Amino acid sequence: MSVAWIGSQPVSLMDAVRKASGLLKASRCPVFTIDADVHGTRSAIALAERVGAPYDHPLGQTLSREVALFTDHGGMFTTAGEARNRSDVIVLVGDIPPHHGGLLLDWASTQPRSDKLKKRSWFHIRGSEYSGAPKLAVRAVQVGGDDLSLGNVLAVVRATLQGRQTLSSLTNIDRLLKSLSAARFPVFVFSGASGQMPDLIMLQEMVADLNKKGRAGSVFLPADEAAWGTALTSLWMTGFPPRTGFTDSLPSYDPVRWDIQRMIRDKEPDLHVWMSTRGGQPPSEDTRLSLIALERTAVPVQGTAVTIAVGKAGLDHDGVCYSSRTGTFRAVQAAEPSQLPSLSSVVRQLAVALPGRKALVC
Repeated sequence: MSVAWIGSQPVSLMDAVRKASGLLKASRCPVFTIDADVHGTRSAIALAERVGAPYDHPLGQTLSREVALFTDHGGMFTTAGEARNRSDVIVLVGDIPPHHGGLLLDWASTQPRSDKLKKRSWFHIRGSEYSGAPKLAVRAVQVGGDDLSLGNVLAVVRATLQGRQTLSSLTNIDRLLKSLSAARFPVFVFSGASGQMPDLIMLQEMVADLNKKGRAGSVFLPADEAAWGTALTSLWMTGFPPRTGFTDSLPSYDPVRWDIQRMIRDKEPDLHVWMSTRGGQPPSEDTRLSLIALERTAVPVQGTAVTIAVGKAGLDHDGVCYSSRTGTFRAVQAAEPSQLPSLSSVVRQLAVALPGRKALVC
C-alpha cells in the first residue's frame, strides 16, 4: 500500500519527504494547519518554529472564540468530575455537541454525593436558534421563549434572578428559579458551540451573580476535544493558543493576522502544510499556492504537490489525546494497529531533511 505521493504518482516515503522539505526550504511564507494528537501537535509546532510559519487549527474560528472566553473575560469554572459528584442542579446551555452525550448520560445515572437522597434536577436553557440535533437522552426541563435568542433568554433569566422586571416571559422559569434557590451547587454546562461570545459572557456573569449568595459553577465542554487538546499543547509550548506565528523564532499570537484561512483568501502565503490525522479535505486553495498534505488517506489529496498518509492516535497507533471527562490528557491505545506512520515521525523526518539537518527538540 502506498503511503506517499508526489502529485498523483506513488513514491517512496523518503522521496516524498525530500520533495516536501525542498518546498519548505524554498517557501517565503509557509502556513501550517494542525489537527493531531499531542505528539503530532508538538512536532508540528516545533517545525513551524524552525521554518518561521504561523499555525492554526481547521476549526480555528470556534477554537478562537473558546480561547477568548478564558483569556479576555474569564469565568467561574469547575471540573466534570466535581459536577458529577456534587452538583444537585445541572443546567445545559444552548447546543451541546453530540459527542458529549455519553458524559451527560453518566451524570444522569448518578446522584450528588453530598445528598444521595436528593434527586438531581436537570434544566436546558435554549434559544430559538437551538438546532435540537443532539440526542442527549436527558429529561431536562426546557427553559426558553418564542423567538428569543439564547443571549436574550440568558438576559431574562439573569434579570429575573436579580428580582428585576422583564418584558419577556419564559417557559418553566419559575421551576428553574425555585431549583436554583434551593440548590447547594448548581452547575451550568456549556460549549464553545453553545452561542456567540456575548452569550457565553452573559452566562459567566450570571454564574458570578449566583456566587454572591452561594456556590455555583460552570463546566466547559469544548466543541471539539481534539481542537482543545491542540490549544492546550500550543499553550504549554509557546505560551499562546493556535493562530500563533514565529518571528525571529519568537512566538506572537494574533487571532486575526494568523488566521490561516483568511491568509489564504488574501493570497498571503505561498505554501500550505495541511496536517490532519482525521482525514477530510483541506479548504479550497488558490491554484498558485503549493500544498503539502499529511493526513489519514488512502489516495493522494487532490491538488497537492506532496501527500503523505499518516495514522491516527487511538486507531492506527498509540498516542495522547484530550478528554473532557477528566479535563486533561489521557493515553490512548491503537484500536486497529496499522503500518501508517505517525504524524510526529513524518514531521521529524521533514525537520532532519531541511538544511542543517537538525532534529526537533521535542
